Amino acid sequence: MLRLNRSATSSPSQIRHRLHHSERGSGLLSAVFGVGIVVALVGVLANVAIGLWVRSTVDSVAFDAAQSVATADDSGDSPSALAANEQEAISRARELLGAYGNRVDFEFIDSGSPTVIALRVRAPGTSLMPRMFAESMVIGKMDRTILVRSENR
Repeated sequence: MLRLNRSATSSPSQIRHRLHHSERGSGLLSAVFGVGIVVALVGVLANVAIGLWVRSTVDSVAFDAAQSVATADDSGDSPSALAANEQEAISRARELLGAYGNRVDFEFIDSGSPTVIALRVRAPGTSLMPRMFAESMVIGKMDRTILVRSENR
């Protein structure tokens, strides 16, 4: 029969005491890393969401501007009337975008067809990230040409 030496065996309270001391601080360390990862993910997701929202808003406002020029009811097709409609559409688009509208470049360009209105839109993206990550995390940047068929030409 195998006999255990009493000095080699430990009581359950001594085992808990040893385990308690050997694992001290491990919960705090994992909690700090866990919270840090969650905060980083929330930051990235907020950056993506705001970038996509800005891109969608600029795209929608630009399409409305091009469509307003294409559907303008002018008595003639004079270049001055067209230029006035284009300027009015750009002013309205900038007004709808608020302060961000001053950073967006709207330009009506020649589409190659008299029945198509072409609006080129260039907008910088936005980033909520710190400067060292900002260049790689810019979302919403756009350079796009919107084509709308004119119904009055």
